[in-house]
Amino acid sequence: MLFLAAAVPLALADLVSAFAALALAAMVIALALAVIDFRATPRPAAVDVERVAEPQLSIGVRNRVTLRVRNRFSRPLRLVLRDTVPDSFDVDRRAIALPVAPGGEGDATYAARPRFRGSFRFGDVYLRLRGPLDLVERQGHVPADAPANVYPDLQEIRRYEVSLRRGLAYDAGQRRARIPGAGSLFERLREYQPDDDPRSISWAATARRGRPISVEYETERQQRILILLDAGRMMSSTLGGLTKLDHAVNTALMLAYVAIAKGDEVGLMGFADAVRSYQVPRRGRRQFLHLTEDLRRLEVTTTEPDYRAAFEFLRARSARRALVVLFTDIVDEEASRALVAAITRLAGNNLVLCCLLQDPQLAETATREPRSSRELYERVVAADVLEARARALALLRRRGVHAIDVSAERLTVATIQRYLELKKRFL
Repeated sequence: MLFLAAAVPLALADLVSAFAALALAAMVIALALAVIDFRATPRPAAVDVERVAEPQLSIGVRNRVTLRVRNRFSRPLRLVLRDTVPDSFDVDRRAIALPVAPGGEGDATYAARPRFRGSFRFGDVYLRLRGPLDLVERQGHVPADAPANVYPDLQEIRRYEVSLRRGLAYDAGQRRARIPGAGSLFERLREYQPDDDPRSISWAATARRGRPISVEYETERQQRILILLDAGRMMSSTLGGLTKLDHAVNTALMLAYVAIAKGDEVGLMGFADAVRSYQVPRRGRRQFLHLTEDLRRLEVTTTEPDYRAAFEFLRARSARRALVVLFTDIVDEEASRALVAAITRLAGNNLVLCCLLQDPQLAETATREPRSSRELYERVVAADVLEARARALALLRRRGVHAIDVSAERLTVATIQRYLELKKRFL
């Protein structure tokens, strides 16, 4: 605008030559002000910017990322920030305007939604600072390279912990089974009965009360849980922005957390045409961390799963009876013949729970009123696929396999509830 102001005397210079000198003076003054404004604006590289984010990001959900700016200068900062995020991250805001007072700090926050698990990296933070005279902007970047490790949905675990405190968790209403006189977990003190084992007498409590007092224990319902994840071709289809394997991994992590919290041994095996990962069943927090890392690295493939080889690998390394939770997908009886044969043998000395994911788009297509011959054809095909899937599922159940077939939104809750039900019945 200052340079445009010089256009008026420049246009009049043909009439009076003195206007040419006035126009030149106006342009020199505008240029001088721009230089002053540029020199008064801090260098972007000198601005103190810090990225604050969780070291463990969760797939498929909003992860809060904050760019914190500290103003160490004597004048206010007016800047626009743009973070460099991995290509597989969806963000709600690319450029964020932020004013920061002298000596203060300000936060620019955005939400990042990773589409894939794995190891990625954040890049530099780009800045654009406006000068105090509003004549120029200085643009540059601050080095901020950092790892961005994407895990299964860890936020679900945090929500579970909050629900547990409020009594709203998946296992609300579930109680530890009690068999008086068995086990080694303390339950209560009671008066000694004639048929009690004399070794159950608490001599300290007897001395305090002046009569024989027995200690009653409850059973330890510790079990072995084996989580099997099919990473083959059928698990690569997408539901709600995530692959079926990603949904299964999220549920597997939540199941492992709940089972380990209840004292169970939990193991893991990921497989496709070959075994991709394996963790021997163990208890404790360290085991949960190992499982979390394995689940982060497990990737879907385009190969057909080899159920027989995977289950033989498992049988060779785990002779004890266990609850085997298998996450896979089935289409029809013919395509699932290998799965049925292998899982029937696995169910011989294990309790098997097969977890499947429904496709809501397929169900919607099978029930939608057709408006054209193409839609009629799609409806018939979708109905045939659903019917064949139902027959394959019924065949699994006839072979003694427990099965659940739910939508992605209900998979975690349904799996945890079925696990708790089977644990309660001690099957």
